[in-house]
Amino acid sequence: MDHAALAAVGAIGVGWFLMATLVVNFGPWQQSIHFYDVWAVIQDPGGRLSGVNRSHALTTLAFGILCAAAVFAPAISIIYKRKDAAFTYLIPFVVMSVSGLTLYARSSSTYFASDSDTHSLSAFVAHIAQSAANRASDTVASHITIGAGAYVAMLCSCFLAVRGLSALRAAKRAGSVANASENLAARRHEDARARQIEP
Repeated sequence: MDHAALAAVGAIGVGWFLMATLVVNFGPWQQSIHFYDVWAVIQDPGGRLSGVNRSHALTTLAFGILCAAAVFAPAISIIYKRKDAAFTYLIPFVVMSVSGLTLYARSSSTYFASDSDTHSLSAFVAHIAQSAANRASDTVASHITIGAGAYVAMLCSCFLAVRGLSALRAAKRAGSVANASENLAARRHEDARARQIEP
């Protein structure tokens, strides 16, 4: 790991744990949500973003530990000099991508299940509740912005992922060259032995 990759790992840690990933802004009331708390938002978007429900300590702790492991995972390439250690460079990007896609899918899903019989009373009530929830979520979504921590961490994780893929390609090319050299040396050795055996 060179200095640029090490700086990217440090920036990802700062972006995930010290800077805001999501910012909820309702005039004088503001709330910053860090990346390690994203799965609590996924578990309960309305409660966590509004600040009403914060009882997801276990989810936050578990995902925080996962984030810390993902940040320290690229350092494995320093300890283990293996060709496949460069795969650890992709872990922060994978964690951010999966979390972002899951948050998007969770926040855009329906809140109330609608009955298949569209003429029933429950379907009518579910339709009204869904419309109200959509309007409320649109109002809340207009006050949510992506924080600087998300941009910093995503840029640095993309940089690390590109660095890791480049290292894997270079290792593959070096392995191909080494195999070709070994095959050539083996052929020369066989030719030399064949010449010695000839009368």
